[in-house]
Amino acid sequence: MGTKGRGDRLHFPGQRIARHYFPVREKTAHGSPQDLGSARKWYLLGLDQILADMEVRGTNSLPGELGLIPGESVVLDEADYRTLLERLTASGLQINCAAGGTVANTLNNYTFLSGETAVLLGAIQSSIQVGQPAFHYVAQTPGLVDLSRLIPVDGSTGTAITFVGPDGERSFAVAPGISNQYPPAAVEESLVAGAAVALTTLYCLRDPDTPIAAASLRLMELAHRNGVPLAFGLGTAALVRDRREQVIDLMRRFVTVAAMNDQEALALTGRDDALLACRMILDWVDLVIITEGSRGLTMGGFVDKDYRRETDGEVRSKSIPDYNRWEYSRMMRRADCRDPQDVYTHIHPYCGGPARLSNTSGAGDAALAAVLHDIAANQYHRSSVPDSRKHTAPVHFLTYSSLSRNAQYGNRVAYEVLRGDSPRLHGPVGSDRTEDSRQGGGQVV
Repeated sequence: MGTKGRGDRLHFPGQRIARHYFPVREKTAHGSPQDLGSARKWYLLGLDQILADMEVRGTNSLPGELGLIPGESVVLDEADYRTLLERLTASGLQINCAAGGTVANTLNNYTFLSGETAVLLGAIQSSIQVGQPAFHYVAQTPGLVDLSRLIPVDGSTGTAITFVGPDGERSFAVAPGISNQYPPAAVEESLVAGAAVALTTLYCLRDPDTPIAAASLRLMELAHRNGVPLAFGLGTAALVRDRREQVIDLMRRFVTVAAMNDQEALALTGRDDALLACRMILDWVDLVIITEGSRGLTMGGFVDKDYRRETDGEVRSKSIPDYNRWEYSRMMRRADCRDPQDVYTHIHPYCGGPARLSNTSGAGDAALAAVLHDIAANQYHRSSVPDSRKHTAPVHFLTYSSLSRNAQYGNRVAYEVLRGDSPRLHGPVGSDRTEDSRQGGGQVV
């Protein structure tokens, strides 16, 4: 897993030897690989509102007139959407169209990090013509993201108009089109059961009466039934505030990995401290990722106390004393721990953040893709080298790497997105040394 069709570039940045992460193809001192020719695919499965991004750059009054809040989204009805398009066409502003969607972004990133397939579920218009948003969506989606499971529906593919301010901050006006018309019956149990991780988002549940809301719930239920880790993205803070009790209920029942930014964490928990919010969310899920913009990334999870590993770095105290003491531990589901220990880590932005911030959207999707890659890597390695000492203990780890290493990986991939002009990766992430020399950036912190 990892290199086919991508050349010989490393898929894991930093000093780790790539073959110890993806793939394992040679006999090692601690395990003997099985026949990989017949091995299953280690795909990510995601359900999303299929949305094409129309990106608008330049100073204008439209975001204020629409009541948009930076970093959040509003839903437009068809009439308002048409009026907005007419005004944009007449404005002369630069408009670019690209594939979008938070789950689809994560799947896209996963394919470049792992070299493996991702499968996207959703509704797309049945008749696509050159130049339409749906055409741009399909044309700009990489080949390893499998679109064959999309359901064709009469109507227009959903569109998210993204206004980019001078500081790179983004605000969104969404015209759903037929994006909510994905039927629950289309979620096949065998497809869910075979996934390394299943993924959906609160956006799919915005309107509980739509088919995609029922489909999202079915995906969650099938993942839970089949023991497949479920990742859940929280969308925007306004949506979290509106659906807080539902979000907590879904987390308790189904969610393994919860991903959000600090504003969404505040809306969910009432805590403006990421560590305290993380600890509260661990009452409901097994692993938490909170992106904090210029403050970096905070993560929390669980390990059985018998298998915890102490950091060899400085032990730090903030709102939680000695919060990072056990950050070198590999994560486990709480239910798999005999005596669970909650574990936290925090990392500042890679290289202090990009020198040129082109884009503030997609960092959370990038960090989540890295962590899901690590979870899939653990399953792959356990299947390929079952007698490795990483898997011989009578425990079931969720991640291949430590919590600290996952934070480093997520932080590094988020940096790659933030320094680009798109909320998606467009190729494998190079080594740290390559990036440092190319960027001439700040010191790693």
